[in-house]
Amino acid sequence: MDIGKQLRLTREGHGLLQKDLATHAGLDKSYISKLERGLADPTFSTLSKIASAYHLSVSHLLNYGAEENYSLDIDAAMDALKTLKYNMVRVEINIKPL
Repeated sequence: MDIGKQLRLTREGHGLLQKDLATHAGLDKSYISKLERGLADPTFSTLSKIASAYHLSVSHLLNYGAEENYSLDIDAAMDALKTLKYNMVRVEINIKPL
């Protein structure tokens, strides 16, 4: 997925309008629009401002919504779920017999 689509996915996942993100990140709304449409390339500084607006790292911002698979024992899985629910991560649990 390209960066523009990733930025839009993250913004929509957080339920923000472009103008809201612009305000929180200290950027211009038209610039956010250009980024999301792929008409401008963000600098690391811009990505850092946007990530900070969501309380995410740049790495998490760029991977927001990506599917990840983990194999955990039940106690570790429960701890992970408690953490993930605060980061708006979609979690699917598949339990397989040993």
